[in-house]
Amino acid sequence: MVYTKKASLWEFSILDLTHNSYWYRGVLLKGDHNHLRLKKHSAFSNAITILRSYFFKVYAHQDIVVTSGTQTIKTRTDAYGRFEIVSDVKPQAELTITLSNTKSPLKILQDYPVNFQEPQRTLDIISDIDDTVLVSNTSNIFKRIKTLLLLVPEKRTVIGFTQNMFKAWHDVNPRYFYVSKSESNLFTLLTTFITYNTLPIGMLVLTPYLNFFQLLKGHKPKDFKLEAIQFLITHSRGENYVLVGDDSQKDMVIYTKLAKMYPNLILKIYIRQTGKIRSIIQQTMWNELIATGVSASYVVPDEASSILKDIEHLKQHLK
Repeated sequence: MVYTKKASLWEFSILDLTHNSYWYRGVLLKGDHNHLRLKKHSAFSNAITILRSYFFKVYAHQDIVVTSGTQTIKTRTDAYGRFEIVSDVKPQAELTITLSNTKSPLKILQDYPVNFQEPQRTLDIISDIDDTVLVSNTSNIFKRIKTLLLLVPEKRTVIGFTQNMFKAWHDVNPRYFYVSKSESNLFTLLTTFITYNTLPIGMLVLTPYLNFFQLLKGHKPKDFKLEAIQFLITHSRGENYVLVGDDSQKDMVIYTKLAKMYPNLILKIYIRQTGKIRSIIQQTMWNELIATGVSASYVVPDEASSILKDIEHLKQHLK
């Protein structure tokens, strides 16, 4: 197949929602960028690949056409090169995306799955990524940058509790979503990490693709994570949700708001303690979370075994 060299498709995914509707989303980058699919194994090449990504240009305000079988969807990218659209057009094996003024399809720059079309499950698990699934040192900017640039995905540390917790829920056959404030630039790094550590394959929902100057200025939507999870809960209409996060940033604040919005849908909230002790601010956020009445656990390493026993009890609730 001959692909256009004008643009490439990044972080592309299709989610099967309810009522015969599908969520199509992705990012358009200018140029073909085929080199982004190459495997990088050294710290130096990892750092160069990540740094270079912040100097690529997105294809903003561009009309595109999604063709699935004999049906088409027309949409437009935003200022960040993103497109998101809910459509009743069912994804077919022969699915292409083209710029509105070309016939050659866009190349998809990922080895990670595109289609998340499983039927609705009894349980959906929505998890943060940084310091919840992998150690990112988000509370220390210098450690975070060092970890991000100098550790290849295969050498990043997986968080044992979360990995074991996912395994404990496995026989319930849940759907998994990874919702993170990490920018779209890190999509390949994160999906490589997930695949390498045999973590559950789930749809990633990341903040917009950023250039270097936007990154420095903190150009990330303030309520991105809250709104993304609201969208998933509202549109997928699962029967039960488990939310997983940590105490290094604002997960507890966000999950408190969600617990108030959907008290009958959220089965459990897990918050991983990242430090040796809890700060006054962290304890205050925790108190506000448990005051919602939704079942929640603040997890420290020594409590991991009791949490796994609690999961066995919760699974009985789903039967």
